[in-house]
Amino acid sequence: MATAGEAYEFGLLGPPSGRHGGRELDLGSPLQRAVLVRLLLGDGRRCGLDQLVDALWEDPPGNAVRSVQTYVYRIRLSLGEERSRLETTQRGYRLDVPEQAVDALRFERLVRDGEELRAAGRTGPALRAFDAALALWSGEPLSGVPGPYAQRHRRRFTELRLNARVAQLECAGELGEHARVATELLSLIADHPLREDLYALRMRALYRAGRTAEALAVYTAARETMVAELGMEPGPELRELQARILGGAEPDAAGPQAGESPAADTADRSGAVRGEEAPAGARPQQLPPAPGDFVGRERLRERLGLALRPGGEAVALAVLSGIGGVGKTALALRVAHGIRADYPDGQLYVDLRGDGGSPADPADVLVDFLLALGMPAARIPATPTARAGAYRTLTADRRILVVLDNASDTAQVTPLLPGTPGNAALITTRHRSLVPPGATRFEVPVPDQGEAVAMLGRFTGDAEIAADPELALELVHACGQLPLALRIIGARTAARPGRGLGAQLLRLRAEEHQLDELRAGGMSVEATFQVGYRALAPDRARAMRLCALLDAADFPVAVAAVLLDRPEQETEEQLEHLVEAGLLEPHSADRYRFHDLVRAFAARRADREDPVAEREAALVRLAMFLHATLLQAMSATEQAGSLSTHLFSVPLTGLRFDDSGQARAWLLAEHTLLVSVFSRVLRDVPDASRIVAAALSVIAASGLFAGPAHQRELERLADQAVAAAEQGDDPAWQAQTRHIRAWLAFIRGDLAAAETDLRAAIRRENAVDDPVPFFMSTRLLSVVLADRGRSAEAVAFFAESEAVAGSEDDPDSPACFHREVGRLFTTLSSDRAEVNISAAQHVFEVSDRLRKEAAER
Repeated sequence: MATAGEAYEFGLLGPPSGRHGGRELDLGSPLQRAVLVRLLLGDGRRCGLDQLVDALWEDPPGNAVRSVQTYVYRIRLSLGEERSRLETTQRGYRLDVPEQAVDALRFERLVRDGEELRAAGRTGPALRAFDAALALWSGEPLSGVPGPYAQRHRRRFTELRLNARVAQLECAGELGEHARVATELLSLIADHPLREDLYALRMRALYRAGRTAEALAVYTAARETMVAELGMEPGPELRELQARILGGAEPDAAGPQAGESPAADTADRSGAVRGEEAPAGARPQQLPPAPGDFVGRERLRERLGLALRPGGEAVALAVLSGIGGVGKTALALRVAHGIRADYPDGQLYVDLRGDGGSPADPADVLVDFLLALGMPAARIPATPTARAGAYRTLTADRRILVVLDNASDTAQVTPLLPGTPGNAALITTRHRSLVPPGATRFEVPVPDQGEAVAMLGRFTGDAEIAADPELALELVHACGQLPLALRIIGARTAARPGRGLGAQLLRLRAEEHQLDELRAGGMSVEATFQVGYRALAPDRARAMRLCALLDAADFPVAVAAVLLDRPEQETEEQLEHLVEAGLLEPHSADRYRFHDLVRAFAARRADREDPVAEREAALVRLAMFLHATLLQAMSATEQAGSLSTHLFSVPLTGLRFDDSGQARAWLLAEHTLLVSVFSRVLRDVPDASRIVAAALSVIAASGLFAGPAHQRELERLADQAVAAAEQGDDPAWQAQTRHIRAWLAFIRGDLAAAETDLRAAIRRENAVDDPVPFFMSTRLLSVVLADRGRSAEAVAFFAESEAVAGSEDDPDSPACFHREVGRLFTTLSSDRAEVNISAAQHVFEVSDRLRKEAAER
């Protein structure tokens, strides 16, 4: 009988899946799947919290630990009654399922069994083990799972699968299944045209199947491929195999001898050719000087050093990507100089100008590299393909480091990569998708606060920092912690030593001059961003400018789609292009963010390029969308009743929610976005202020402002709304904004402020023929007065409210509206301990008391 743990089945060798007792498990979002993958592949199915964070992100967001804990919690829920199998340990988590439950681990076990059986001469059982291992596959391993850990293991499992396929076919060949081997190798060779061992295996299979002419044709095809792609003849194994077939001799063993590899063969023959062509002693030393004031990045430097360590069966490849000005080149040069001793045969360097309008032609770069490697100019081939072949010949069997700075795309760097193990290439780029096969990508983030302050101290002098650490910290934040900006501040401080950091900070705080202050000599933050911006297609540049209208830390695709007035799929494609260009950063599965200085740059471009009317229209469109979504959030609760009939409507649908839980989650997640957009509309588009007032009514009625900080933001927004309304002549609008501000003051306990605004609201409501706002204000004022100990006044205003209340059973009545607002407030904020939800209950309790007092009088 299977144990409960054995009843689990997890599939990783294809789209991730999970089953338990025949029930399909919900594996959740891509990032949740990434957490599950890391747990399943961890030693003993256990993993530390830090390891989980590193598995999901190269550059973890600030809420990384909390996000991982949330994903772990959801995985537990998916396990149903056996959620205790996901244990919390002292340093992380352990998933109590056996190795046999994970197909990837079974695959590795079966491959090891096959190798051991084959080494013991038991070819038949070995073949069955390889067959069983390969039968576990159903597609690309870890398909759709994000994160650096999944990316590494995708490559690893793919390589293991190829090796298992080769071993499987070698076993089949030893058992006489030559036709099967020859046929199955066709697709393998098409996928891996530079693997000489595959050609050799097919030649042997065809020859032993009596198809000698076809076996020799395989050699011809292999030679043509090698010459065209690598500029070299096939290696000694293939040449010897061809000779034996031509002479009628039995081909040798099916694969390389122990300790040999196809890569070793390639290195051997490349060295032979190089010996004929390359002059001895050509050791280029092209690295520019490493920055002497470099500081920080210790962990990233360590990881880069490991990735670029010589050895293994392939060229060591690493890619540094990040926004302009983040310090990619400085980091690359520091690391390159640090590992020079590992590459004694030389270092090559080129600036590929990939962020501008005229990137370097790799064919021209190859001429420079060939000359540096000692090839006479007269012998440099004329065609790009031949130059690439000669370059790989000269670098073969050597240990050379190549630094390709500022690359534009994979096509540009591919001809410039060495071809044989022992060499390494380090690439820097703004383009996140530039990752040649076999390369490890490292995202270079802005430094953390401590590193940024240390950088500023290195650039300005530590004495300046020590004199006022708080000032230095503010200056670092004003620079967005961008290394280029910090270096410019250092240069300006050195040029004007009497000005000091305080004067620099004051000038940076003026938003309209911020980018102007961040230039010195030949350095300029704005010019750095301008290079990438100019390369954008017009629609992508427009997307960047309009998204910069948002002051929020990050934003979802749906919001950007409204700003651009485009479908969400098209919008997401535009945003991904901006990410690729290094002008926008992905924040989570469907959210994006600007670096602060990139946003300032894009906002400046919007001011200069987009008509005011277009920018205002985008903001109004977004304000209406957010208000419509707030109405949808309200409607998602069973307690919403007929509230919407009394609220301002807009001609947009907004997002929809299945229940109050979804609505609550959205309101809390987007609080900062709502506040920033509404504040911008009140400031820049006063004609649309009524939309903001209506939206504020819904937010205030929902009770969803998580703690005092959120409430203070809403109160500042209410102050703006009151000021905007007072500029107009609409008493209904003026009363509405006063009532909103009074309600927020009442929640906070400032009864005097609440009374002042409510009296002002009632004076204006008396001039408007609408009993609902008059009822709401007089009822709330009666409660405020009662709380202040002024019972007679309280009863009088309560009586005024009762005079227009109507029946609670009438959905159009003020009394019904009042009841529904209270229910909505309690429903949406019911699980937020930080919010004083007793305010709504208190209103009803005091109202009941006043009703009794009024009756007694």
